[in-house]
Amino acid sequence: MKKILCPTDFSNTAAKALDYAVYIAKKTNAHISLLHVVHLPIVDTSETALVASELLGEQLRDAGEKLKVMVRQMEERYGANGAGGFTCDYILKEALLTDIAEHLTKNEGYELIVMGTTGGGSALEELLIGSNTEAMLEEVKSPLLAVPAKASPPDFTKIVYATDYTPEDKTALEKVIAFAAIFGACVDLVHVTKEATVDKTVSSTFYDEVQRANPGTELCLNEVVSRHPDEGLKEYFARENASLLTVLRRKKGFFAELFTQRLADRLTYQAEVPLLVLHETK
Repeated sequence: MKKILCPTDFSNTAAKALDYAVYIAKKTNAHISLLHVVHLPIVDTSETALVASELLGEQLRDAGEKLKVMVRQMEERYGANGAGGFTCDYILKEALLTDIAEHLTKNEGYELIVMGTTGGGSALEELLIGSNTEAMLEEVKSPLLAVPAKASPPDFTKIVYATDYTPEDKTALEKVIAFAAIFGACVDLVHVTKEATVDKTVSSTFYDEVQRANPGTELCLNEVVSRHPDEGLKEYFARENASLLTVLRRKKGFFAELFTQRLADRLTYQAEVPLLVLHETK
């Protein structure tokens, strides 16, 4: 992990996401870039264009000052750009969040996006941040760690990976296991099914193949019976006092239904559970 992108809107939830980004950066000696974007409103006359331009300038200056303060606080609190073991800076752009994030992850080496999933001040703010997170999942094919407002302080000791026993899961698990090793965390493989599985051949074969591919890794495989995958995962996460839930985003398979509805509906556990979303690779 070399470069982490942390979008911020200066809300309390964005601050919580930054705590997670710092936690990861300190463990990996990574670089964090705070990212804030502003948008020029649509205008239809020269007069409104002038007003919009002045407003944009004010927004850029205000955001720039806030970002400088955030970097300074990271330096004072965590030792960033010094003895803390990681570096940080900020990026301020007039752009669409998804456009700049896609460019940075594709061309500038950012390997992970860490952002909040709900707002910290108003219903409108929560709606906007939720929409941004959903848009990022749809349009930016980079690993994304979504941190809810009520998430516990970061301490990755147990990582849950939701599996459907597919070959794509095996590839994704290589990344998850490597990530877990950074923190000394164990990895639980969890499969949610509507009815208890009698024939364990598929699950046993899958587990054996993953274990052989990752010798020396602490893994366990669990089946959860639940009519709703999200609720089953939520219950397992809470029962096992897990630290992070990881899912593979794909067009077909176990989690397809979770990614066809609005983010706030399909991830009902987001108020409690940090979620790392990986994207299926071709």
